[in-house]
Amino acid sequence: MNWKPNRQQLLLGLLALAGLARVGDWMLTALISGPLQTRTVQAAALREQIQKREQLLSAVRKQGQQIERWGQQSLPANLEVARTLYRSWLMDRMAEARLANPHVDSGNPISRAGLYHALPFTVRGQGTVTELTRFLFHFTRSGQLHSIQAMTLNPIGTSGLLDIAVTIEALVIPGADRTDSLSTQPARRLASSDPNAYRVIADRHLFGGGSDVVPAEHAVVTAITHSRGERRAWITRRNDDTVLKLRVNDHFTIGEFHGRIVQILDQDVVIESSGEHWLVTIGESVSDGFAIPAELLPTSDSRKFSP
Repeated sequence: MNWKPNRQQLLLGLLALAGLARVGDWMLTALISGPLQTRTVQAAALREQIQKREQLLSAVRKQGQQIERWGQQSLPANLEVARTLYRSWLMDRMAEARLANPHVDSGNPISRAGLYHALPFTVRGQGTVTELTRFLFHFTRSGQLHSIQAMTLNPIGTSGLLDIAVTIEALVIPGADRTDSLSTQPARRLASSDPNAYRVIADRHLFGGGSDVVPAEHAVVTAITHSRGERRAWITRRNDDTVLKLRVNDHFTIGEFHGRIVQILDQDVVIESSGEHWLVTIGESVSDGFAIPAELLPTSDSRKFSP
C-alpha cells in the first residue's frame, strides 16, 4: 500500500523542518558561537589590560630611575647641613668668578606636597658680564639638583659693572645618599665644557657702552705685509687705530677674544681660538671670520680649497 502525504501533511513537515533548523541555529549560537565570541571579547580586553599594566610598570620603572638620579644629585637629607654646605658652595663659585661684594641669603625650607624640600637662596654681588658668565657656567656645569628661578641685572653707571641678584632653588630628596657632602658629579646640560666658548656673550655688550673692552667686531685685518721672507698680519682696532703686527704663532687678545695666528696667506689670515679655526680676509673683522675644520685648512698661499 502506497502512502502519499497530502498537502496539509507536507506543510506540517516543512514547518517541523524549519523549526528544527531554528532550534539548531539557536543551539549553535547559544552553545558554541556565543561563548566563543564572548571569550574573544574577553581575551581582547585582557590583552588591553595587560598592555596598560606593562606601560604603567615601565613608567614606574623610569620614574624610579629618575628618583634615584635625583637622589644622587640631591643636597644632604639634613636640611641644616644642606643649607650650610650649599651656601658655602655658592660663595666659592662667586669667588671663583671674581664677583665683588659677594653675599648669599637663604630662606626657610619649603615642603612640596611632602615629596621633597626646596631651599631658597639669593646670590648678590657686582661684576662684569664676563664674570657673571663665568659664575653661570660653573653653576650650570654642576650636578647639584638646583635651578635659577629669577635673575636681576642693573648696570652701575658707566663703569661696566652690574648689580647682580640671582634667586636660586636647591632641592632635598628624602633618603639622599650623602649626609655631609654635596654632589660632585658634573652635569651635561651645556653645549661645550670649555668656559672660553662663552666669551662671545661678553663681546656682545648687552648693556651698551661704559666699558673699555673692545668688541671683536672692531678688530679688522687691514693688511698683510712681506719683509725678509716673513709675513705679518696687521689687525687694527678701529676704536683707537691701534695696529697689531702679528707673525705666525703669535698670540693676541682683543676685548674678550683670545686668538693665535696659525697661517698668513696672500689675502687671508687663519686664526685659532678655543680650539676652532677661523679664516679672516683683509677688510673683515675678527668676528666675521669663516669657521673651517682643521683638516680643511689651506696648505698653500692661496684660497684654492673647499670649505
